Amino acid sequence: MNSLAAVKTFFSLLVLCFLIAGTTDARATNLPLRGIARGESKIRVGDIAPLILKELEDANREGKVIVLMLGFPDHCPWCDRMDRYIYAMMKDTKNFNNRVFFLQKQIEHAKMIVPPPEGVRLKEAYGVQGQPWLFIIDKSGHVRFIYKVFAASEDIKENIEGLLKE
Repeated sequence: MNSLAAVKTFFSLLVLCFLIAGTTDARATNLPLRGIARGESKIRVGDIAPLILKELEDANREGKVIVLMLGFPDHCPWCDRMDRYIYAMMKDTKNFNNRVFFLQKQIEHAKMIVPPPEGVRLKEAYGVQGQPWLFIIDKSGHVRFIYKVFAASEDIKENIEGLLKE
């Protein structure tokens, strides 16, 4: 085969590959879109929070308000923004004088990074799809606020301060 025929064959195969790839359903990978929380959580406001991790159980036993963010800041722009707001708030208030516990966990695949087992367990327990999700849990272990996709730092701070006064 001469070089011109080889080049034509190569480009024909390349075009064929693009045509085949273009007809494949994009959802076949089952990977979520970045920064899109979908549907409703299984857990509702007023429900007892599934405190399935030791650090959540410990924070609840110590009577702390829990701020639980389910999302991956390195992958999701809304997760990153909320994570930065919450981190700055917690630092500025010294965790509201050590009366608030913040936990962030990756719950879905992101950039080829598999979520940790505890993230998968949280996703299942809270019944969420996509990211980010923010659950604010009171001192008695009840879910009091749920935000999906984004919550302003002022709202988060106001929610926490209200729960701390109870």
